[in-house]
Amino acid sequence: MKKISFAVICFTFISNAYALDYENGNWKFKFDADGMIGTLQPKEDKSEFINDWDVKLQAFYRLNATQRFGAIYSIDAACVDDKEYIHDAFVLFEDRNYGRAEFGLTHSIARKMGLGLPDVGYLRINNKSILHNKLNLKKVLISDTTATSGHDAMRLNLATQQTKYGQYGLSVAGGGDDYNYAIDAAFKFKIPNGKLKSAYSVALSYMDKPNDYEENSYSPHVNADWRAQVALGLNIQYNSWIFGTSARLIYDENPIHKTADGLVAGTGISYDLLQYSLSGTYLFSDTNLWNHHDKITGAKMSGDYVHTFIGSFRYKYSEHTSMFVSGGLSDTTPFIAVGIKTGF
Repeated sequence: MKKISFAVICFTFISNAYALDYENGNWKFKFDADGMIGTLQPKEDKSEFINDWDVKLQAFYRLNATQRFGAIYSIDAACVDDKEYIHDAFVLFEDRNYGRAEFGLTHSIARKMGLGLPDVGYLRINNKSILHNKLNLKKVLISDTTATSGHDAMRLNLATQQTKYGQYGLSVAGGGDDYNYAIDAAFKFKIPNGKLKSAYSVALSYMDKPNDYEENSYSPHVNADWRAQVALGLNIQYNSWIFGTSARLIYDENPIHKTADGLVAGTGISYDLLQYSLSGTYLFSDTNLWNHHDKITGAKMSGDYVHTFIGSFRYKYSEHTSMFVSGGLSDTTPFIAVGIKTGF
């Protein structure tokens, strides 16, 4: 009889375990760090230590009432899992009347302006999922719905300020080992007034000649002539209800060996009542929609599809401390996660 693995994740969060702000004249410095430790049991006879953490250093110099320069460096567990040691390292210029420019190693404007799915369980389903990383599924998976071209190449991000007409952004990247260059564009529109609030996002991304490009530690390396992405997002808030739906379509031209393109789509809803929050989230990933054949061998490359269901409950014990429990199913692997998040 085939066994179905049952995963249990126990989290102890220490969020913003240490924070330091310092101002001197026109200079402002900030240091933030948060972390998590826990255990994971993906099989009945094995448990595994896991951790999640983030460290960020920021420095700003104010030119006047509306303009400032800055520099940001950050590192987190997700990028270290991928054997990378910089998540962000960039300089920036901000003008409150016009927008923001960034230059360095960071995510594209398509990722930063994308809209994710509601989830109160701290499983990081909108960015390099802890859940899918630790469940070790045997299938190819696109785990989140926001477009990305990584953060390892030198990049210029330009974004306007949010106005009643929306917010626009453009990214150009190159000079890394993962691809020749990448161009991303994004648009986000918000209706923030009234009982019914909504936000909409559209992102486009083009990557030229991805070369062993790895989106996540659990994704196959991509080698192709080019990669194109389209991502759409919608969030609606009515009183204490939040509904979200989003999708990402990926196309690789002439991929080599195992393919990682396809479609990921999801929807979710959450509800807040006093100190209590509930959410339900569904994700569907389907790879190799285009019936590719290996460019070198000519062999047909098969695709995978994965359904993921997540239900989460969170109790806000105090202003800075929350306890949660999540459960669900990803592919044929059920899981439950429990923990506490705290900080100041």
